[in-house]
Amino acid sequence: MDFVDTHFHNWALDKFPYPWPTADMSIYKDYYPCGLENAVADTPVQHAIFVQCLNCSAEEAEWVMDMATRHPIIKGVVAGLDLTSTALAETINRLKPTGFLKGARHILDMEADDWITRDDVSRGLEILANHNLTFDLLVRPRHLQFIPQVVSKHPRLRFIIDHIAKPNFHDGKMGGWKDEMTEIAQFPNVFCKISGLISEQRTDTWRTIDYKPFIEHVLSVFGSERCVFGSDWPVFELVGATYRESLDHIRALLAHLPAGEQAKIFRDNAVMFYNLNI
Repeated sequence: MDFVDTHFHNWALDKFPYPWPTADMSIYKDYYPCGLENAVADTPVQHAIFVQCLNCSAEEAEWVMDMATRHPIIKGVVAGLDLTSTALAETINRLKPTGFLKGARHILDMEADDWITRDDVSRGLEILANHNLTFDLLVRPRHLQFIPQVVSKHPRLRFIIDHIAKPNFHDGKMGGWKDEMTEIAQFPNVFCKISGLISEQRTDTWRTIDYKPFIEHVLSVFGSERCVFGSDWPVFELVGATYRESLDHIRALLAHLPAGEQAKIFRDNAVMFYNLNI
């Protein structure tokens, strides 16, 4: 079975002004699609979706879409569109004919915690729905309180929670994250991305953390029908892991599922959610 990686990044440090990664990080270097192709060479991953690194940058999306014409592994782009712009629909109409535009994302860490609830953002989300696009929710536990009112307001828009909302794996306490994820999962237009589990951990401890209770909870409330796999390449290199190690880590956490359910998470749900032509 060919896998779909729903979450990878590229960056070219001289091309755009990236606020992250910073110069003190091991991943402070250029990453291009050829690097991803090399990284997945010994894995079942054959398709991947680029996810924005820059807020409000259609130019970044256009750069990746151009590379996608030469790198068939790229099946879609989740762009850093400006949801508050009065020219949003025009921008979408310009990018959509490429066939690569699948959705949008905004890095919420750079905004007030309740930014996602603003009226101008809501208008932008509705425009995404009108174009049958999606929205990736890059949230942390502190943002989850705002998500039910947002997703309920836009039932036609497909949302997906990146990195299972970055709970605190280190202390093993699920706390409010568990309850709020349960509430959010009640909305059928919300999916969950099993991704980025090790990206913000430490080199010396990422292998010993017990991720299983968190994954089991996500599966129990979203079901295998609304979970997808994403790698977060190359961010997980911060802990010294290879693509193969990161993928094997997630596969081990899902190994108890029947083959059909694993197929949904590693391929089928991504094809449906992002409307991929593969």
